[in-house]
Amino acid sequence: MPNFLYTLKYGGEFYIRIEDTNPDNIFPPAYEMIKNEATWLTKGKAKIIIQSERMEMYYKYIKKLLEKEAAYVCTCDSEEFKDLLLKKKPCPCRELEKKEQLERWKKMLKDYKQGEAVVRFKSDLKDKNPAMRDFPLARINETIHPLQKRKYRVWPLMNLAVATDDMEQGMTHIIRGKDHKDNGKRQKMIYKALGKEKKYPWTAYIGRLHFKDLELSSSKIRTGIEEGKFTGWDDERLCNRYDFRG
Repeated sequence: MPNFLYTLKYGGEFYIRIEDTNPDNIFPPAYEMIKNEATWLTKGKAKIIIQSERMEMYYKYIKKLLEKEAAYVCTCDSEEFKDLLLKKKPCPCRELEKKEQLERWKKMLKDYKQGEAVVRFKSDLKDKNPAMRDFPLARINETIHPLQKRKYRVWPLMNLAVATDDMEQGMTHIIRGKDHKDNGKRQKMIYKALGKEKKYPWTAYIGRLHFKDLELSSSKIRTGIEEGKFTGWDDERLCNRYDFRG
């Protein structure tokens, strides 16, 4: 809502992205629900992007990062990797030559099994915040996707997908929750690695809104509906479009 109001005041284009690159956490009816609600809220002015329809573009950016040696394909055991990360030490995969990294990328698309490999961003291992050190960009997930079915098996994680979309769409302004400050830093690193740091969008961080006795979490609402706690998305105890009509 704040994003659209900002667009109304200052002009520009307003985008709504359906982030469906995690096949394990998709509610199929939400595709139409989001489109309908967006049309109602913005009077048809929102441009809706479905990320799973942009997979080839994400692959293109992963390859760019690998070629610039700003990313690598890691096949280390997750616990061993975590231990090295906390000690500010590189894993063996990090130092492999670019040719080997690109070969590993090809294997991710066809040969590696789920959990065997992940694409990581090559960041500062001495960063005071462990969450900033060599964070993941993409992983293998063979769950059947509601739209793409089995067409893809390597899926981008949020920071890669968002940074890629922002660059491709020429994003200039972002308003997001304070809980995404670290993600903003990660995305800025991706911009810098691709030589686009000066084009990183102006960003404002806002706090979350909390309403007493009103559920705002979409995942909790969905669970509540499935369990019969709520009658549906239009239940008067929920925050829905009807609450804003006055």
